[in-house]
Amino acid sequence: MRLHSLRMRAFGPFAGEAEIDFDALAGDGLFLLHGQTGAGKTTVLDGVAFALFGRVPGARDTNRRLHSDHAPAEEVPEVELEATIGGRRLRITRSPEHQRPKKRGTGTTKVQACATLVWVDGSGVDLTRLPEIGEAITGLLGMSAEQFFQVVLLPQGEFARFLRATSEEREGLLERLFDTARFGDVEDWLRNQARVSATVLDDKVAAVDRIAGQITALGGDETADPDMAWAQGCVDSARARAERSSADLAAAQTALDRAQAAHDRGRTLAERRRRGTEAQARLDQLDGGQEKLAATAAALESARRAAPLAPIAEDCDRASAALEKAAAARAQAESELGELPDAVAMCLSDDDEILREAAERWAAESGRLEPLAARVADRPTLVAAVTQIQREVEDADRRLGELDSRLAAAPVRRAGAVDELNRAVDARSQIPRLQSEHDRLSTLAKALRDRDALTPQLVRAGQELRRSDEKHLAAREHLLDVRERRLAGMAAELASKLVAGQPCAVCGSVEHPLPAVGDSATRVEKADEDTAAHTAGAAADDRTRASAQLAALTERRDQLDSVVGDAGSGQVDTDRARNASELADAERRADRVAELERAVKVVDGEVEGWRSERAGTEVVQAARRERLGAARAAVDSLDAEVAEATAGRIDVAGRRAELADLCRRTALVRAARTELAGARHRAAEAVERFAEQCAAAGFGDVAAARAAAATSEAMASWESVLQQAVTTRAAAVETLAAEDVRAAMAVEPVDVDELAANVAAAQEVRDRTAGEHAVAARRLGDLEKYVPEFWSALEAVEPVRARHEELHGLVELVAGRGQNARRMSLHSYVLAARLQEVLIAASVRLRQMSSGRYEFVHSDAVGPRGRRGGLGIDIRDEYTGTLRAATTLSGGETFFASLALALGLADVVSAESGGHVLDTIFIDEGFGTLDPETLDLVMGVLDELRSGGRVVGVVSHVDELRARIPAQLHVQRGEDGSRVRLLGALGVS
Repeated sequence: MRLHSLRMRAFGPFAGEAEIDFDALAGDGLFLLHGQTGAGKTTVLDGVAFALFGRVPGARDTNRRLHSDHAPAEEVPEVELEATIGGRRLRITRSPEHQRPKKRGTGTTKVQACATLVWVDGSGVDLTRLPEIGEAITGLLGMSAEQFFQVVLLPQGEFARFLRATSEEREGLLERLFDTARFGDVEDWLRNQARVSATVLDDKVAAVDRIAGQITALGGDETADPDMAWAQGCVDSARARAERSSADLAAAQTALDRAQAAHDRGRTLAERRRRGTEAQARLDQLDGGQEKLAATAAALESARRAAPLAPIAEDCDRASAALEKAAAARAQAESELGELPDAVAMCLSDDDEILREAAERWAAESGRLEPLAARVADRPTLVAAVTQIQREVEDADRRLGELDSRLAAAPVRRAGAVDELNRAVDARSQIPRLQSEHDRLSTLAKALRDRDALTPQLVRAGQELRRSDEKHLAAREHLLDVRERRLAGMAAELASKLVAGQPCAVCGSVEHPLPAVGDSATRVEKADEDTAAHTAGAAADDRTRASAQLAALTERRDQLDSVVGDAGSGQVDTDRARNASELADAERRADRVAELERAVKVVDGEVEGWRSERAGTEVVQAARRERLGAARAAVDSLDAEVAEATAGRIDVAGRRAELADLCRRTALVRAARTELAGARHRAAEAVERFAEQCAAAGFGDVAAARAAAATSEAMASWESVLQQAVTTRAAAVETLAAEDVRAAMAVEPVDVDELAANVAAAQEVRDRTAGEHAVAARRLGDLEKYVPEFWSALEAVEPVRARHEELHGLVELVAGRGQNARRMSLHSYVLAARLQEVLIAASVRLRQMSSGRYEFVHSDAVGPRGRRGGLGIDIRDEYTGTLRAATTLSGGETFFASLALALGLADVVSAESGGHVLDTIFIDEGFGTLDPETLDLVMGVLDELRSGGRVVGVVSHVDELRARIPAQLHVQRGEDGSRVRLLGALGVS
């Protein structure tokens, strides 16, 4: 992978557009990224990482807020990277997820992340979908984002993390860098197999326990360790119990049979005695009721003689009832007719002619009233019409009153609407002036706030400048003192370099009779002078920065003073509040201009409509009043005719109904009188015929015949009683004459209840023994079924148990437990092999950086308190010949050891990723901990990387590196965001 260019906009501290030409920087194979703390050196690496993977390394990725705070909110953050990866040149453009102001209203809206990948060499189809771009980059690089961050962007603050990590922490990092998932899958597969095996074993054991529990529940002996002998013993015991219960059941059945036979004999004897006793009782009862039977026979004979007279008696009774009904009907009809005033006199006479003439007179009067009745039926319609017209007239009068009121109030309403419209138009014209005043006051308020916030910054900047001056003066004095002391001891320094027999560097003599001797306590070396000079230079740079900072803040304060002038914050706040209120009121009024214009038009339209409606209503109202007068006259005329026809006593319909009722009741009286005369004649004839027939039947009078009469049901009942007595006597005599009954009556009675109790007791014993036998037989059958199942289940447990123990031991082994003496899991063992490769590659550079003193050694020792091991890293010190822990290294030693380890890790990961060449590598910070000699050694390693064709980017603020690395990218921070400046070998941009 080789980077060509990077462009960032509104990204991190870069508010504007920052472009970096890596081709120009990488001409020598080594370049430096330097700048002030917080300027954005690491952000350059973040830009490369984000362009490739859509994320940034380390903890910075958790924030996910990449939009520059220096850039406007509507500016779209964007990163563009052009690079050659796997021999294909491409350009990636990405924009992160960010918030932008809403186009309408207030607040912000979320913009989703987007990206494009363009093949600059035309080697493929351009991509726009994030997953497709991610797959393409990962495929070309041959490594994931985590691997890239670890081996290409050697991260700030994370150099020593891998070196000092525990085995568990180092295992997690190596798992992300090397694909060992298949070995973890093997461990998972073995664990799953062990879990499945444990489940199968538990099921098998549970099946044995379940069947053993069933055997125990069926009467088997309790045991903690059921086996085959125990199961067979349970079956034998159950079989013996079943045989005993079978013998008990046979004995109980025999006893029951004997008791049942005795009971049957006793019950038969008791039944025969009961029949004989009941027959004798019936004979005694018949003898005692002989007189009653004779009376019943006499009554039956009289009823048979009176039976032919029954129809004649019924005719006589019907004629008498008809006579009474006709008399009552005449009285009722005459009473109803007499209730009417016009017919009172008619009821006092029996002359039918008078009733006929009155009915004809009343019918004629009803005919004369018929035409008038038809007109009276229409009167409700006339009255309803009068009411409806009257209501319409009243409604129209009310509507005219409402219209007059509205027309009277309309001018006032219109004047109010026009006045409010004029005020709204005037307010709209004031909005530009008020808005301009609002902007001016807002600018003034911001300037006041900025000036207030600037005051403590000026104080701190002044204090910092004073401290920088003091440090600079002290450093300069120390430098002058060191130089003076070094000049004073220069002769001694030269003398210290003289070697016997070698020429002097000053005079050339090989003899040194009296070399100068200096005071070792005050002796100053060149390194001391260089250190003092470096300190003085750094102090001068700090003073220059502090002075520039104070000057910038002072200039900013002067600018704000010119903007603020004499304005005070209290007055500005008051003016802003007043202006905001006036502006809001003006905008509210201006928003109603269109509404108020419509309101004026609405009032004018309503007035015109009301006037038109009033004119039409007046015309219609006049016609209604004429119709109302005509309808009222028609009703009055009809009422006068009705009063004349009915003499004012009742209405026409009532009079006609009264006349119809008179005619109807008169007809009823005439019919009732005629019916009564006929009923009297028929009743006399029926009485005479009934008396003649009674005498002929042998009855002394009609009353005797009626007394002898009986219903057919009564006669049938008497006949049945007499016949039943004859039949009962014959049956009783026959029963008493039977041989078995006479024999039973001759012996003593038996106690049937006692015999039944004996049967019940025997039955209970038989049922109990039968139940016990059924239970014993069922248990025996169940046991004969369960015991073979128990044997099969018991035999199936052992092979499953053996396999499970084998799997469990294997799982413990690959997990680093059990008999695994090294406490290393399978994937840890594989990672340990990868770690050995890394340490071999890293030791080559570590020996070079440490002048051959140190090299890495892999440790597979078990961790403290029995923790898993296998991924330990120790340092072999060739000076002492001992192994040292990585934590015992000094700060500088830790840095170059970590750098060597990171470079070795990069080599191995590159090889693991399919041999992809990583032409570019970045190293972020850490050089400040190295002494000059060690720095030379480290730079030698970096030169080797460069000579091998790699491009190395060093991110640091160490001044020594600025002198050593000509190609530089200077990141400068500012109030409006950071900028980048490219410096060549001569320091020219």
